[in-house]
Amino acid sequence: MTFIGGCLCGCLVSGLALLVAGKTEDHLIEVTFSTLTAYGSFLVAEHFHLSGVMATLAAGIIFGNYGSCGILTNKGRAEVLSFWDYAAFVANSLIFLLIGVRLTHQHFGEVWVAVMVVIVLVLLGRALAVYGCCLPFARSRLRVEASHQHILFWGGLRGALALALVFGLPTDVPRRETVVTVVFGVVAFSVLVQGLTMPLLLKRMGALPVTPPGETCSDILNPQ
Repeated sequence: MTFIGGCLCGCLVSGLALLVAGKTEDHLIEVTFSTLTAYGSFLVAEHFHLSGVMATLAAGIIFGNYGSCGILTNKGRAEVLSFWDYAAFVANSLIFLLIGVRLTHQHFGEVWVAVMVVIVLVLLGRALAVYGCCLPFARSRLRVEASHQHILFWGGLRGALALALVFGLPTDVPRRETVVTVVFGVVAFSVLVQGLTMPLLLKRMGALPVTPPGETCSDILNPQ
C-alpha cells in the first residue's frame, strides 16, 4: 500500500503541476514547477505516510514524458533538462562522497555473509529482468543482441535510489543499522566492481571504438 500509494501520489501531483505549467510560456516558471513537482510529491506522500521516494520517481516519469509532448514550451523543455542534468550531477557527486565517508565507518566484517548473499540475489534479479524480458523477442525484429543484453545486465548499477530508500526507513525498524550496512555493501560493489569493470566489458563486446595509434577518441568522435 505504501509503494502503490506513493506512485499514485506522484502521478497526481505531477498531473496537477503539468496542468498549471501548461498555462504559461515562461521557461523559468516551467523549471520552477518541475522542482515543485519533485519535492512537493515527496512531501505530500510523506505527510500521508506513503513512499516519498516512489512518489518523486513517479512524478518525474510523468512530468518528463508528458511535458515533452507539447505541454511545455521548447525552451522550457530544454531548460528543464539542463537544470535536472546539473541537479543529477550534484546528487551523484554527493552520493559518492557519502559512500566514501560512510564506508570508513561501516563494519562489513560482521555482515559480510549477508552482503554477499544480497549481491548474488540482486545480480540474479537483474539477470532475470534483462534476459527474461529480451527472451520473448529473440526471434523478432525487436530482438536485443546478446552482447547488449550482457551490457544491460552488468550495467545495472545501484546508488542514489537504493541509499535514499534505506535512509527513509523509520528509526524504530529492527536491525536498521544492519540493513543500512548491507545496502552500502551492495552499492559499494556496484560502484567499485561493476562500475570500474564496465569499460572492459564494453571493449570486449565491441561497444567502444578502438583508437588507432596516433589518434585519440576525440579524433574518432569528431572527424574533420
